[in-house]
Amino acid sequence: MSEDTQTAVLDGLGDRKLSRSKVEANLGGLDAAVAHYQENATPQLILLETHASGDAVLEQLDQLAEVCDAGTNVVLMGTANDITLYRELIHRGVAEYLVEPVAPRQVLDAVTTIFEDPDAPPAGRAMAFMGSRGGAGSSTIAHNVAWFLGQEYGEEVTVIDLDVTFGTAALSFNLETQQTIDLALADPSRLDDQLLERFLVEFDENVRLLASPATLNAEEKIMTDSLDRLLDLVRRRSSFVILDIPHRWAPWVQQVLLDADETVITGVLDLSGLRDTKNLVDRLRQQRGETSPVHMVLNHHGAFKKTELSPKDFENAVEVEPDLVLIHDPNLFGAAANNGQMVGQVSGKHKAAEALRGLALTLSGRQPQQKSRKSFLSQFHIGPIGRAKAKAT
Repeated sequence: MSEDTQTAVLDGLGDRKLSRSKVEANLGGLDAAVAHYQENATPQLILLETHASGDAVLEQLDQLAEVCDAGTNVVLMGTANDITLYRELIHRGVAEYLVEPVAPRQVLDAVTTIFEDPDAPPAGRAMAFMGSRGGAGSSTIAHNVAWFLGQEYGEEVTVIDLDVTFGTAALSFNLETQQTIDLALADPSRLDDQLLERFLVEFDENVRLLASPATLNAEEKIMTDSLDRLLDLVRRRSSFVILDIPHRWAPWVQQVLLDADETVITGVLDLSGLRDTKNLVDRLRQQRGETSPVHMVLNHHGAFKKTELSPKDFENAVEVEPDLVLIHDPNLFGAAANNGQMVGQVSGKHKAAEALRGLALTLSGRQPQQKSRKSFLSQFHIGPIGRAKAKAT
């Protein structure tokens, strides 16, 4: 495999979507692959480069087929831009043929298409929120984004509070439940759609909550396999899944931040906040790849005007423009917290509410919904005697 193609393949397969896949790159092309797999079992997928064309490619492919195990998929990359060759390769069972030069995105799309289940329902969009330190306000932002997504699209949104000992989602939404996430994860083999329904608590017609026990007696034994099962079930039923992640750096936390469709890091505008935010964003940006950028939110702007750093300082140091800078407003956010409401319910036209709604739209990956307005005529009702009676609106 040439150096350029090898780089494109490794970059494409390094995407977060394939973070749990084992990738091995070897030089030598089709001939080397045939020799190697005469002595070794073939993996689920082989990506190969060839500089041959026409019948020579087909002859090499026939030799490879003799040493491949059943069920092995092959993606071939070559220089021949020949539709007849392409059709023959597909007819012989090649999963995809890419004409060089190839880009990392082409490689990623080809591989993910092979393993996607065409009959599987579309999965809900998972959004992971984490503060670069405790008290950054990440949970508040996550909960408000969830509410705005429900309001904007009128579809089911599930908030999962993963902070087993100090979670605040139940307080934020003013809900009580005995069915908490630690119980859901205790025996994942029992977890199904029916049981999940018992654990989810309704906030309004759109937002559901899987709460944490928020007690020091709860043991944090979140295993990646258990969480995978839970998230798979939730994403089948909800259009959006909000993951409220505690300030930890445990393996399961790292995996959730890596697997989520969108990852949001919230920082505060001081020196330690800059250091911690930069460390997190740099690490996640490297792991998630160019196709899955990390979002940065800066909170409590103006809380300490004389000593705080500026958003521009963060942008220059982290090399990421903030998606949102929230002004410190203890009256608005305090009132919402004390009432068990979201800021959009307390003051829908407030700048902070509009900013959080904008963040929700950005993370949704969709266009804003077109809100239908009632026409003037629809505000009237024709009574039984034919006179127009004004309805209260």
